[in-house]
Amino acid sequence: MNKLKILVVVLVAVLVVESAEIAVLYNQTILHGSAVKELAYDHIVSYSATYDQFNQPISNDTEFKLNTPYIGSWEMNIHSSLVPPAINSAKSEAQISLAPEYPSENLSIPTIIVQMRGDGLLRIEYFAQNWNNSYGLVLYNSTSPTWLGGQNITLRFLIFGPPSAVNPQLAPRPNGNITILVGNAIVLADYPIAWASLASMYIYGLHGSAFTSGAVSITVANVEVKS
Repeated sequence: MNKLKILVVVLVAVLVVESAEIAVLYNQTILHGSAVKELAYDHIVSYSATYDQFNQPISNDTEFKLNTPYIGSWEMNIHSSLVPPAINSAKSEAQISLAPEYPSENLSIPTIIVQMRGDGLLRIEYFAQNWNNSYGLVLYNSTSPTWLGGQNITLRFLIFGPPSAVNPQLAPRPNGNITILVGNAIVLADYPIAWASLASMYIYGLHGSAFTSGAVSITVANVEVKS
């Protein structure tokens, strides 16, 4: 009887060990499968916009022209230390428009706009064609983000086709995927969009914006995908 109990205990122990090994192998396979892409970064540049640059209406656009356009894959990190006013914080909004180079912003299409509102709202929109002919597609919208707490907003565009035309009359076919992270959390993964190039940024606020201090720091890098 004792030998039978010992045999049962041994068999149970073996099953537990084998189950654990199978679980570890499964987790390693999943992790390995999600890490098939290795990214290399170069051509890294940084920009900064102080709070007073956002305390102006949208009609007074401020343009940052990148020295060299990013015509392939790229990644942008946005870090904000903006301090909203204590009263009517929802009326203060910092916006960053990412676009190709063109004589006017409203024709710099395709465009991605990052909107950070003083009450904590974070909205990221994408325009595939002329603003007069379409509404923006909301890629991400949250009423309780953590950008006010200093977490980075990351936009990563990985291209898989030739760049799209600037200011297209009709929405072009997707030529890459965009991924959005807030802090370390992926809030949008590999969403297909059409993109021309990242050559300029427009920063502005809305009428009535009144941030009291802080700045928005932006880092842009070229991305090379390695298998």
